[in-house]
Amino acid sequence: MTTRRQFLIGAMAFSCSGCVIEGGNDPAPQPTPTPSVDAPQIYMLATKDGSVGQTYSAPQGMSGVQWFREALTSDRTRTPITDASATTYVARAEDIGTRLVTVGVMNGQRVVASALAVVLDIPILLESFDTTSGFTATNEALLASRSAVAQGSGAVEIQGTGSRLGGPGLSKSDIGYHDPAKFGTIAQFVDLGWDPIYHTVTAFDLTLTRGSQEFRAKTPLLEPLYQTPQPLFYGSMWGSIHSSEIEGLQSAGAGRFGVTNSVITQVPHAPRVSVDALVARAGGRPTIVIGFDDILRTQYTDAFPYMQARNVKGGFHIAPGKIGGPSRLTLAQLREMYNAGWDCYLNGSYDDDLMTTRPTLAAALAELQKVRDWAQANGMTRGNDFCCYPNGRYQDSPFRPRSFSAKTNGTRIATMSDTSGIQPGMLVGGYNVPVGTTVVSVDSPTQITLSENVIAQVKTFNFTDLSSEFSYTKLPLALKAAGYKMARTTQGKGSWLSRFGITDRGGVVTPANATSNMSLDELKSLVDVAILRGETLEFYLHGIYETGTGQTDSAKFRGLIDYIVARRDAGQLDVLTKTELWMRDGNSSLPI
Repeated sequence: MTTRRQFLIGAMAFSCSGCVIEGGNDPAPQPTPTPSVDAPQIYMLATKDGSVGQTYSAPQGMSGVQWFREALTSDRTRTPITDASATTYVARAEDIGTRLVTVGVMNGQRVVASALAVVLDIPILLESFDTTSGFTATNEALLASRSAVAQGSGAVEIQGTGSRLGGPGLSKSDIGYHDPAKFGTIAQFVDLGWDPIYHTVTAFDLTLTRGSQEFRAKTPLLEPLYQTPQPLFYGSMWGSIHSSEIEGLQSAGAGRFGVTNSVITQVPHAPRVSVDALVARAGGRPTIVIGFDDILRTQYTDAFPYMQARNVKGGFHIAPGKIGGPSRLTLAQLREMYNAGWDCYLNGSYDDDLMTTRPTLAAALAELQKVRDWAQANGMTRGNDFCCYPNGRYQDSPFRPRSFSAKTNGTRIATMSDTSGIQPGMLVGGYNVPVGTTVVSVDSPTQITLSENVIAQVKTFNFTDLSSEFSYTKLPLALKAAGYKMARTTQGKGSWLSRFGITDRGGVVTPANATSNMSLDELKSLVDVAILRGETLEFYLHGIYETGTGQTDSAKFRGLIDYIVARRDAGQLDVLTKTELWMRDGNSSLPI
């Protein structure tokens, strides 16, 4: 995507007549004092990721435009760009590490429009994965070209045969001459698809090579989100790691490098994974998102005033059936927080019950719409495209896939030593099994009929029951189809890259970090990693109580907020609501 809306209204939904007024009607461009950070202002957006070479546009109707570079530190000093007075501006190398701001006249008043993006250097494309040319399959993998999923003209699919321990992979001995001292954050786009038969992928590894040398991170580039009751590792995502986290890489010196990817799984699983766009210098603007669950009273009495005094906004997930109850927030309190710029997110159900206890997917979606209708009827419309799964549950207790060695002969008939436990309608997965194949009938204790022909072979197949309304990927996909932008999970740990767009990993399966089950030092460490990698990190809290399951004591809460604020004021990170995060990154793309 190369263009976006020119501007959106920031902190509160004000008309332009309510934008920041910076004195008189004189349109002459000149340095201006910085307005209060909690004042309403216009947020500019940029093309792609807002990096060098990308276009920023002043709000439509603004005249007497003057562009400024604004410092990221708390003083937010603005320096005029002397030759920039047009309505559009293309970011330059001199702008790196600053925020672009326009000052001009709208409706006869002097106003400020500030970019949500921070100007970054252009990423370095290490490998495009446009074709399979030059790649070697490893561990009995099959490689195939497919249409592009992130960049360029194509992508490469890795398919496993289901016969080797460790899973399939690929390698390319030469991806060009590079200086790893300039790599910064390294990121790779991976698409696991949404077919539930391939949920058995447990990790995705990246290794950079130079001759016989291997540079591999101690942890996988991507791992599942461990949710209840089943790990979730589906969809598209950017995996990222800073080059300093890979032993010996930054000091290796310039030279010709290669790449190896491994899809970690277990026999007899045969995953299909697409890879695209390995890039360096990929770190985005480090960003913190703070959300609250269960509308507990201490969110207003303790968290809200502490955060407001430090110009930090958050968001609350509303469960209308709980409002005004014992120890819960009142509607007046919620409105006060909303009017201060907080987002109103949706709980997955009206009374905070599990979405998976509803009789059907349609019923669950209808109840979520009921929560949204309540929010909009009560004037809290900002943030209603974002929701959460109560208790992190997006699926019911799944049927564990059963595996059988099967013999096929090019027809729809498969024979095996035992068909017990196999039922009509089960999804069938395995090497050379067409995607979407199901069991039509169980014909005998040793024979079944499939919905598709399978070539002559003897391989192990998986059989998975998808009859439940909420099995595997059904609820996240239903939310995606209904237009919800982000659906937050629980029990996740860590940050994720949003610079090049919000993918499935950040969208309908958004990872988030509970503050209740980690120490303050652990929470600070997560912030440090997000800063290092240039990633987005979400924290979620319940109540601010000294004791209680799932609660966060006040000392830990204040310590975390103080740590975040100190790094924000030092220019190291931004704190955004999800509405702001989506305005900045929701439709971003790789600029190369």
